[in-house]
Amino acid sequence: MMATFSDILDDDRLRGLAGDRYFERGVGYFEQGRVRSLAEYDDCITAEVQGTESYQVQLWLQGDRLMSRCTCPLGVDDLFCKHCVAVGLAWIDEPPPHRPDGKPSAKAGTTMRDVHDYLARQQPETLVQMILERAMEDARWREQLLMKTAADQATGADIGTFRRALKNAIAVDDYVDYYAADSYIDGVETVVDGLEDLLEAGYASDVITLSEEAITLLEGAFDAVDDSSGYLSLVANQVQALHYRACETARPDPRALAERLFHLELNSGFGFFHSALETYANLLGDEGLESYQQLVDTAWKTLAETDLEEHSRFNYRRSQLRRMQEALVAKTGSLEDLVATIAEDLSRPSRYLQIAQLYQEARQTDNAIAWAERGLEAFRDHYRTGQLGDFLITAYEQQSRFDDAIAVVWQDFARQPSLPLYQRLKQQAEKAHDWPEWRAQALSHVRQWVDRSQQAATSPYARLDHSLLVEIFLSEGETEPAWQAAQTGGCHPRLWMQLADIRADDHPEESLAVYQPAIEPLINQTKNDAYREAVDLLIKVEDLMVALDRVDEFDQFVDNLSTTYKRKRNFIKYLQQAELIA
Repeated sequence: MMATFSDILDDDRLRGLAGDRYFERGVGYFEQGRVRSLAEYDDCITAEVQGTESYQVQLWLQGDRLMSRCTCPLGVDDLFCKHCVAVGLAWIDEPPPHRPDGKPSAKAGTTMRDVHDYLARQQPETLVQMILERAMEDARWREQLLMKTAADQATGADIGTFRRALKNAIAVDDYVDYYAADSYIDGVETVVDGLEDLLEAGYASDVITLSEEAITLLEGAFDAVDDSSGYLSLVANQVQALHYRACETARPDPRALAERLFHLELNSGFGFFHSALETYANLLGDEGLESYQQLVDTAWKTLAETDLEEHSRFNYRRSQLRRMQEALVAKTGSLEDLVATIAEDLSRPSRYLQIAQLYQEARQTDNAIAWAERGLEAFRDHYRTGQLGDFLITAYEQQSRFDDAIAVVWQDFARQPSLPLYQRLKQQAEKAHDWPEWRAQALSHVRQWVDRSQQAATSPYARLDHSLLVEIFLSEGETEPAWQAAQTGGCHPRLWMQLADIRADDHPEESLAVYQPAIEPLINQTKNDAYREAVDLLIKVEDLMVALDRVDEFDQFVDNLSTTYKRKRNFIKYLQQAELIA
């Protein structure tokens, strides 16, 4: 016997799916009455939940598992969100239309089953009129009907209707912000779903053309749509997958397909149809591959004849053609052919890294290291070692060349010391059993670096303090050297607070000297977060002054603050909540 919602849906199941945090939020949404239009039909519960905006929720059963879908960001990622919890609780609160014994529930009311039966009793003309009335009020519903009708013409599909639907859905006149993006993307998905239906209806060749037009429209829309959620990019990927399936079905002439793909890949500013050669290889065959090669060679020759200046190597079209050329060589040539092609442009460290990785994949470690070393040397004065350095360090470690790995880390540390680089230097030097010497050298370098910066500073604001030294000592648990470094050269306020917290038990007077001067500047920021931080510091000051038998002094300090800042009502409220004043 198949499970029913009555068998599956309960608070424990909802909590288990959502987790405690989202379950409690869902309870809040349910209790606030945010669930609307709750309905159940055909083993599916659907409802609308009013959150930051209106979200559509569906719950259904898959065996004995409760499945969900919500149009909120979490729900799109298939997570059981607070909106799903709220809908589940609303369903539990309102019994299903029939109990297990088959008798109607007294609270059921009119259900979607009743709606089904009502519609089944209507004349076709009545249903048609209802649908048309809805279509005239709902543009998205109207587009769906137009596309379904256009695909069902006796003389063949009306492609012009699909083309207009694409333009209406994708083209934008004004910027689509974050809050409007979901609705916009839903509209685009509706039309893309229409193209999917058109492919299923047997119009593969038309879908090839329409999906290419959709990509062109999406290219123009990306700069005008807030796609921080990434959903529009997912729709673009869906269109590209649809294009491939349409090509797979229609089997266009390989040479014609090669030309289409060449222009699509070359002219895309967002990387659409990237790696088209690899994706469509089975459809291109030798004939299409040859045609693609000719197109790339001709375009490259034309570009070279324009005699562009050196800086133009970063020109997007040039980089696209070079990447396409390399993809061809990777497909048809040897490893050495590919290395030679990549080596024609060694303008960036990533080019050396690309070659090193190719040799590493081919288990030619010596060649891999040699190319990475060449890249590091070529950009010694211009770049951090970055990914190239990471590659070399890993390769050196695998050969137990720890001194060489240390040298790579030191190259970056010497140029711009930082705590992460110090820790990485330690990691490598310990493997070489040489950390004490390198530690002394690193600390000496940091002190010299700070001194040089202070001498070169043109204003007090440009002078470096001892923050890095303090961070290093604290990371090693060396509290007293950290304190001395802060005392002699100053440090960031965050580090002063950290030092005061660590030393409060053994050096309360010194910690008070850090806490107290920081309180009034926080109050003067006139922000609630700053007020709360000031009160937190006051509580620390109170603990220390109580321990030092200076309670009267603390009371006077708080009294002065409450008098001075009595107009800052939120600050006074936080003092009262902390029971620092009556």
